[in-house]
Amino acid sequence: MNKESNAPFASDRINYLVNLIAPQKNEKILNIGISNIPEVEMKIEEKVAECITLDFDEKKLKGAQKFLKKTTLLKYDITSQPPLKQEYFDTIVIVEVLEHLKDDRAALRWIAKSLKKGGKVIIGVPNDHLLHYINPVKYAEHERHYSNSMIKKRVEEAGFKIEHFNLVENIYLLGNLYIHLVNKFILRRQRPFQTFIKSPNKTYHQLNDSGLDILLSARKK
Repeated sequence: MNKESNAPFASDRINYLVNLIAPQKNEKILNIGISNIPEVEMKIEEKVAECITLDFDEKKLKGAQKFLKKTTLLKYDITSQPPLKQEYFDTIVIVEVLEHLKDDRAALRWIAKSLKKGGKVIIGVPNDHLLHYINPVKYAEHERHYSNSMIKKRVEEAGFKIEHFNLVENIYLLGNLYIHLVNKFILRRQRPFQTFIKSPNKTYHQLNDSGLDILLSARKK
């Protein structure tokens, strides 16, 4: 793949996402889906005018609150509730969420209604990669994984133009996943996701032709 100008390359996933967001002081940012440790919000909340995170899991929201100072956390379900505000947000982040939803097209339409004209969506979904056949979450929680063409079609049908598209992560992602599941369900403790390897993840340094996850940003037309 060729290099692209203004690429958001970084040493890890969180900083890559922050670079994609490119937070500005006057912007309103919405994140759909909360992490146990909300690392993205921790990095951007002081840099933007407003930061809101939605999730339908009240327990996860309460657990994340202790890490945050300015982010507003709301119990909200985008599959059954209308947009918070029409054409209000500058950027919406939805990472590791669409694959869990029965109607991902409806979710993308919800996002389009919530964004200002010219607003940006950042999406992360699992790629339809052979290694995911040993990913237990694929069978227990995911409705689908995405080929490149499938996610591009979904995004474009919802009224977006894709600006950045990359394939990231390798087999170490599955190692991190198994450690995460042990911490979460057996040891009952919270840990940052990237604990399997300490060295920088090279898949975030460049554009890749293959990878376990898809990360993209797209602009509302």
